Amino acid sequence: MKSALIAAALAAAALAAGTGIAHADYIGNYATYDACEADGNSPKTGGTHWECRPAGDGWDLFTY
Repeated sequence: MKSALIAAALAAAALAAGTGIAHADYIGNYATYDACEADGNSPKTGGTHWECRPAGDGWDLFTY
């Protein structure tokens, strides 16, 4: 009985641990950082936090 309770507690902890992971949405690619930043600050993107990451062909915008 005790091992069943421990197993259930471990399973619940494993499920709860996965819920805290942040998920970033890819919005698009921009030629300049300024253009990426402008859309990051825009309410149209829907994210409250944003990040412009350098890419091989410009800047990628992600919102959180």
